[in-house]
Amino acid sequence: MKLKKDSTEQKLRGAYYTPQQLATDMVRLFETDDIKSVLEPSCGDGVFLDALSEARLLGKIHSIEAVEIEEDEAKKVRGRYDNAPQVRVFNEDFFDFYKEQLGKKTYDLVLGNPPYIRYQYLQEKQRECQAQILKSHGMKSNKLINAWVAFMVACIQLLSEKGKIAFVIPAEILQVAYAEDLRLYLADNLAKITLITFEQLVFPDIEQEVVVFIGEKGNEEKGIRIIEMKDLSGFDTLNLNSNGFQPMQHVREKWTKYFISKKELDLIQKLKSDNRFSEFSDYGLINIGITT
Repeated sequence: MKLKKDSTEQKLRGAYYTPQQLATDMVRLFETDDIKSVLEPSCGDGVFLDALSEARLLGKIHSIEAVEIEEDEAKKVRGRYDNAPQVRVFNEDFFDFYKEQLGKKTYDLVLGNPPYIRYQYLQEKQRECQAQILKSHGMKSNKLINAWVAFMVACIQLLSEKGKIAFVIPAEILQVAYAEDLRLYLADNLAKITLITFEQLVFPDIEQEVVVFIGEKGNEEKGIRIIEMKDLSGFDTLNLNSNGFQPMQHVREKWTKYFISKKELDLIQKLKSDNRFSEFSDYGLINIGITT
């Protein structure tokens, strides 16, 4: 068993920084949008701010706010953008920042890579704040839930009326039980959801499969779609305005079902309701045998 005291500082903070190429590719998806305000809730070394600068968007965006809990990192990022008055870097816990801004300010785009921190590695104050965020939006809070879940819920609350969120998150959002409430919450609060998956690992230093989650608020629900890429080169031909959305089911079920077409999904539903077929659960209990 690996104890908390034996874990690296990087793991305790969930500080696995986004590769520059991925940040650049994500920012490029929004470079033609009319975006006036941006939030980066866990800016780390400032890679997403650098991507915005590289895309020459700093002059077009009125307000860019970045939050970073580590003082040294916040100081370095703040120093790089001293000459950009529209960029403000806050050295504080994002959960505290969220409580200060909720109901006062919204953002057209929230983007970044939230920290992947297991419950047992959070401080007691952070656990309480995470539980408050989740429970106040009708979700359960337990010791299995990772910090990135609460980050997503909080950030969606800070979106403007037609705001967008673009996050790098663990691929486990598609199916793990502890994200059931999150999947329902996202379906209920976003008009469009795009999930970009990769065959190859995006983070070179960690064995963590990730997806790029893009959500958009709006009055008309378009649904959900999953775009499968081999690697980051797939961004070169990606058009976020193209169609391919499936109707979203407002349930807690796994999102792996959206990897198949609507026609295939309809067939599965038809088979499930056909009394000529039985389910395995009619004959015995089905449980996971071993987990790591």
